[in-house]
Amino acid sequence: MQRLAFIIAFLFGAASVALAGVEIIEFEALSLGDRCQLVWRTAQETNFEMFVVERSSDGSRFLPVGTVEPQGSYSNYQYTDVSPLAQSSRVFFYRLKMLDKDQSFDYSVVREVSLVFSALRHTWGSIKAMFR
Repeated sequence: MQRLAFIIAFLFGAASVALAGVEIIEFEALSLGDRCQLVWRTAQETNFEMFVVERSSDGSRFLPVGTVEPQGSYSNYQYTDVSPLAQSSRVFFYRLKMLDKDQSFDYSVVREVSLVFSALRHTWGSIKAMFR
């Protein structure tokens, strides 16, 4: 009986890994002044379609800001968000939506990052906007 329970548990565990599509080993959000660089590593990738990078200024409402194509199992990834300057917030939250080929998905943990906007760059952006 114990052996049967072990086999069922093993098969259920193997099925849940296969359904997940991708496993994130590490996920970090790094401040690059007025940009955010996301870096992550994966373990096994199976039937996986893409990463959708999502950003939020309040930690609850996330919007997509980009996509990253899979490179295969045990890969390193990075994505640089260059658009936070258009937002008024200085603190952002990021997560990865992991989309499988069957359109099922899962989310990574949420990472928070504080960005420092250059006053000169922000002012220059405002000046350029006036002449568009």
